[in-house]
Amino acid sequence: MGSDMLKLKNLFLPTIVLVTVLMISCQNEQNPVEPSSGFTSHELNKVTIPYGATIDSAAFFINVTTAFGEEVTVHRITRYWEEMFVTWNNFVSGFDANVEGYLTPVGPGWHSVDVTSLVNSWFDQTYPNHGMLLKESLPDTIQFYTSKEESHSPYLKIWWTLNGSHGFDSTSAFADTYIRSDSGYVNSGGALELITGWQDTTEKQTLVKFEFEIVYTGCTRGYGYWKTHSIYGPAPYDSIWALLGEDSPFFLSNKTNYQVMWTPPSGGNVYYQLVHQYIATKLNFLSGADPSEGQEAFDDATDLFETYTPEYIGGLKGNNPLRQQFIGLKSELAQYNGGEIGPGSCQSEEEVTLAW
Repeated sequence: MGSDMLKLKNLFLPTIVLVTVLMISCQNEQNPVEPSSGFTSHELNKVTIPYGATIDSAAFFINVTTAFGEEVTVHRITRYWEEMFVTWNNFVSGFDANVEGYLTPVGPGWHSVDVTSLVNSWFDQTYPNHGMLLKESLPDTIQFYTSKEESHSPYLKIWWTLNGSHGFDSTSAFADTYIRSDSGYVNSGGALELITGWQDTTEKQTLVKFEFEIVYTGCTRGYGYWKTHSIYGPAPYDSIWALLGEDSPFFLSNKTNYQVMWTPPSGGNVYYQLVHQYIATKLNFLSGADPSEGQEAFDDATDLFETYTPEYIGGLKGNNPLRQQFIGLKSELAQYNGGEIGPGSCQSEEEVTLAW
């Protein structure tokens, strides 16, 4: 279908501005066959999901303009691509042959595909988010869709649950295009339509990509709080500890997480000074605090704990460079846990200050 016909058709299609709604029940809205109305181009460019949420379901929506009732398969894209650069030749079949979902357009209008498994693999970082590819199952047919350059962009909708509350968010395509086998060096990133199928021996495949981000809403708590709020007390139990495990071993220390938290840095052993801030940082991450400002120091500390024992570090004295590295990382993580950097501290009256 030509772009002029697409424009004429879209003049009669309603458009809306989507308002993101969080923390509301959506149990009656799971996986609808089609939306009440569609997205206009560039309304939203990210799905936002709160940290710690569980994705219940996800659906991909696309507006079909010419349909022949032929099956279209959805695949995970495995390589990075750019809308205004990708071609058949440089994409080089960069998708997983396993099918993530099926679409059978029986007529013009909105059609949806369940892509829960695919979106979960992006969310838990099993696979990088390079988007999805649509292709025809059989040759000798061709079908057309609206691209994000026109009204009614393809879009993604995700339903999630957090602490018993339900929410959802949607986003229009961040990038979309089609590639064609007979024009291996031609880019179609600005096309007004998307295409799947064959014309004679020429195959066309559609690529679509969406963005999402995790929203961190937690604050940080100090070492004294986490030390005393494990399952062993003495303060009331904070269940975040269950995500780490009090009795799980701590690297090469021959002690558990709980034991190293209660081991004083006798003789100035900087191993335990860093341990205390390190575990507090990990628990703050798990509680939903934005890790950005503390992540680099945390990762550097992880490398050290994977390499050295407390006995070895305890034998270092004075200005030994390795000992100074432990001290520097301890100070950085203490700043993060104390709210001097990062998302900020939780209410100070909830903190229990115990220091050696």
